[in-house]
Amino acid sequence: MSEPSVREGVLVVQPLPGIGDMVWHVPHLLAIARHEPEGRVSVLTKARSLSDQLLAGLSEVSEVLWVERKPGRHDGVRGLLRLASELRGRRYRKVWILHDSSRYTIAAWLAGIPHRAGIASGWQRLLLTDRPARPVPAGVHSVERANRLLQGLGLQISRPVPLVVPPEQSRAEVRLRFSGLARPWLILGIGSSEAYKQWGAENFSMLAGALLNGYGGSCFLLGGRSEEHMAASIRHSAISQGAVVPLIQQPLQEIIALLAEARLFVGNDTGMLNLAAACGVPSIGLFGHPISAWVASSSPCIHPVYPPAGLSTEGVRQIRPQLVLQAIERLGVLE
Repeated sequence: MSEPSVREGVLVVQPLPGIGDMVWHVPHLLAIARHEPEGRVSVLTKARSLSDQLLAGLSEVSEVLWVERKPGRHDGVRGLLRLASELRGRRYRKVWILHDSSRYTIAAWLAGIPHRAGIASGWQRLLLTDRPARPVPAGVHSVERANRLLQGLGLQISRPVPLVVPPEQSRAEVRLRFSGLARPWLILGIGSSEAYKQWGAENFSMLAGALLNGYGGSCFLLGGRSEEHMAASIRHSAISQGAVVPLIQQPLQEIIALLAEARLFVGNDTGMLNLAAACGVPSIGLFGHPISAWVASSSPCIHPVYPPAGLSTEGVRQIRPQLVLQAIERLGVLE
């Protein structure tokens, strides 16, 4: 039996590391799975994306593999050869590379994957077997580049709402766990990977108190380990009759189930905002920096709030809680 005849499976390479990065690319994964005869894809990405949890509910994703870089076993020339060897052993029929790094294009070529589609430009295009007639332009957002790759090869991309749906068992477990907490459930995403995106404990405390006093219900605080003390401060400072519940470093599947049960999300410009929107939750995004402009328009569920004085490196701190409350009132989701 010849080597090509025993190859099967499709790999999608999406190495951007954030949760939000993978949320943005879920429509591409689904479109590729629909297009390919296997009906399913494997995904190669970075562990920080938590894609093993994020994509667990998608039947179109057969497995999630980790690329380990900076630092990691796939760094440098030896790491590139190691990655190529690992991919060779899996004997994929085709690879889609949703990134312009030459590393992944070369690794796929060295691995002998016979069909290679990607957004690479310049000399790298010579290593691709499937590419749009027009090169995918540099200088546009990574998601837009992936859009142009798929569209250039005749694939249709759809973005249903909700995009991410938790298993019903996970929702039932969340409902049971928090059954003693009054509805509506309101969620504040207090986490932030960059200081210029952080709205701050004082603002979140004032907002939590105003929401609970104005609308009742319960308020959950979502963040990572670095927000643990911040969450405790918000809980202590929020003056309200309702419950303020910190949920720090929780499993992503539990967070997705909680988001599916929530009435409203308000948060910093982070992966959690993108995840909330992907779950179909009306989501107020706090945008202060010019780099956030694309994210603000990335989902119909994201409703941006900007600083009155305009975008800047300190812009998010200039957004007052009253401005956020006015945006929530305009949405009308808590009436």
